[in-house]
Amino acid sequence: MKGHNGQGELIVVELAESEVEKDLGVLIDKGLTFKNHINQATEKANRFLGIIRRSFDFLTPAVFIQLYKSLVRPVLEYGHTAWQPRHKTLCCELEDVQRRATKLIASLKDKPYSERLAALNLPSLEHHRLRGDMIEMYKYTHGLYLTSRPQISCYQGRDTRGHSLKLDKSHCKLNIRSSFFVQRVTATWNSLPDSVVTAPSVSAFKNRLDAHWKELPAKFDPDCYY
Repeated sequence: MKGHNGQGELIVVELAESEVEKDLGVLIDKGLTFKNHINQATEKANRFLGIIRRSFDFLTPAVFIQLYKSLVRPVLEYGHTAWQPRHKTLCCELEDVQRRATKLIASLKDKPYSERLAALNLPSLEHHRLRGDMIEMYKYTHGLYLTSRPQISCYQGRDTRGHSLKLDKSHCKLNIRSSFFVQRVTATWNSLPDSVVTAPSVSAFKNRLDAHWKELPAKFDPDCYY
């Protein structure tokens, strides 16, 4: 790279190759696996869990939920729309943090993970990320963002099944591309009923989506463990 120093002299700087770069708090590797970012997030979240464990001799479910949602889960989910894990092993690493966290409640620690989540009404991280993706897609399709939006096109085929905001999913040859936001959420978005996607506000959409997904098995039993 060429440039000039403070005296106006031309200098040449050789750019070093980097395996990982940080952008807006997200570590981006050249293979787009986001392994480095997930490792960093899980380590930080585990440190917060350690602080909670050392600070409280006894945790009630209500206090645990407040602490966990305020201190731990945001660390595990920050920017997840950009770095959604493609591999089950990385998905499990994230889920393991929440699995260990729920064992801090003495009355629940001997129960299976899915039962602990159901008792706390705490969705799996896998389910919560998917819910977040649906909320983002709602905002994009309803024009709630003023910034540049991803390329989204409505379905133009003859198939009239589904809702009025059904999206067209383009074909991709690479697994990396299939994990991009629009590619990975389109099928789930298209499967929602019209009454959910046409909700008049974000709050109404969240309530209708939660009611529609109330009995979804993966809500308390993440697929990444199978």
